[in-house]
Amino acid sequence: MHDSQTTSTSSGVAPILAGERNRLVAPPPEPTFQEALDDARQWLDNVHERMLQAPDEVLRQDMQSLHLGLLTLRRRWSPEVWKRFCKEVARKHALRPFLHQCPFTRRAYERPRGYAGDAVLIDYLYMDHASDELHAGREIYRFMHQQPSSVSVRERRELLARAIDETAERVPGAARILSVACGHLREAESSRAVAERRVAELVAFDQDPLSLAEISHHNPHGVVKTQCGSVRALLSGKTKFSDMDFVYSAGLYDYLSDAVATRLTGLLFGMLRSGGRMVVANFAMYPPETGYMEAFMDWWLTYRDEDGMRALLGEVPIDALASVRLYRDSVDNVIYLELTRR
Repeated sequence: MHDSQTTSTSSGVAPILAGERNRLVAPPPEPTFQEALDDARQWLDNVHERMLQAPDEVLRQDMQSLHLGLLTLRRRWSPEVWKRFCKEVARKHALRPFLHQCPFTRRAYERPRGYAGDAVLIDYLYMDHASDELHAGREIYRFMHQQPSSVSVRERRELLARAIDETAERVPGAARILSVACGHLREAESSRAVAERRVAELVAFDQDPLSLAEISHHNPHGVVKTQCGSVRALLSGKTKFSDMDFVYSAGLYDYLSDAVATRLTGLLFGMLRSGGRMVVANFAMYPPETGYMEAFMDWWLTYRDEDGMRALLGEVPIDALASVRLYRDSVDNVIYLELTRR
């Protein structure tokens, strides 16, 4: 009887297990949009709960998890779903004011000068203000200050300072340089050629008079000349520059459409005299901070790859080009397009 029960039980269970296996291996139904948002909201709830009482080291680990999770969602979802998540979930979540204890995160979101990436914000990456903040704000800011994109911004400043010095060596005592959308022009403060007045003229062109006032304060000796104006003024021909030895734009292209960036590249190249060089920088696709920047800083950039940068040559006369060079920074985050005129 024991044997017959065993046989009977085994024969009865086998079909059930087979059915269970078939059910488990079947692809699960796609979650609805609302289910996806609810899951993401629950995840943010959990992150927020951990962060509220976290010591310094754990808070930094949670920031890393938050960055990776947001970037994963950004890659998984369509742009439309991602933007709805940022607007309907992230910006309304209790985690946002917690993260905004970080002055860097908060300033981008609040846009006191009308746009996210203003010169004061970039100074938070150049300088370390962590000691000015309390626990959560200090650790979030310290984490952001150490991220690859922050390293790229500081490296960009030093690269441009070296380019200014190289131009001064190439054109001794007569170099004319133009910085478009110059911000606070911190690279000039790192340039030996500017400090030693071995540059004839460095024109700092920007639409923000407060940024230009900051430049004048730090560069009172006359080499740096400020001029207030917009990209629109350049595109319309209302503002013109010519006979430049070096023209560059550090952060502007991150905000330009392809059409505007292509037009501007042709105009900047046309400002060079023979032997002159121009450099423009653009963040590559996609730094690990992208999801966090968009979800909690409302900071949206235009990212490009090498093909996207090459496409910006559409209005540059090929017969006037001596060389074209594309290269990335040491952390692979920023692409530089360098053009030299015959």
